[in-house]
Amino acid sequence: MDKGYKDVLIATAGATETHKTWYVSESIIPTQDIVGITNMATGETISVQDALNALPDKAVPQGKTSNVIDEYIMNQPVVLQVLLLNARLAIKQALPEATEKISWQMPTFWQGRNLIHFAAQKNHLGICPGEAAMKHFAPRLTEYKTSKGAVQFPYQTFGAEQMNLITEIAAWGGKEYAK
Repeated sequence: MDKGYKDVLIATAGATETHKTWYVSESIIPTQDIVGITNMATGETISVQDALNALPDKAVPQGKTSNVIDEYIMNQPVVLQVLLLNARLAIKQALPEATEKISWQMPTFWQGRNLIHFAAQKNHLGICPGEAAMKHFAPRLTEYKTSKGAVQFPYQTFGAEQMNLITEIAAWGGKEYAK
């Protein structure tokens, strides 16, 4: 593996020896280069073999996984791909029954309606959970730029706290919109 590419992945994930993503691809990171895999949202560590078994083409979660979202992520700058994969996983864990698709040109989790979108922007990760979620979480979003239905998490300050908030917003939306 190209050392520069590996360093970018480690820096993007905020890791030193552990790549903080469940997604492992032999074409990107050879398994022999991986020390361990830690889920950035939960802190849970799994073995390389368990991560390989969890890949969408080997073990599809309860909802449907979309190759178009894989394409969306792979078409983003390398420095953002790990972050996007982690955001996708965090939302998928919160909404295991949701179907993944592209809507409004963004990766979307759908279950009878659009539940939440996420998208890579120039300087931030955009999360679009809808107006009701934005109202509900408004007190916790005061430090971020928001609009009626979206929040911007700047890349420079993005970390576990923001990932946990995304997970909470997705889970809340899944329950609220199911009513």
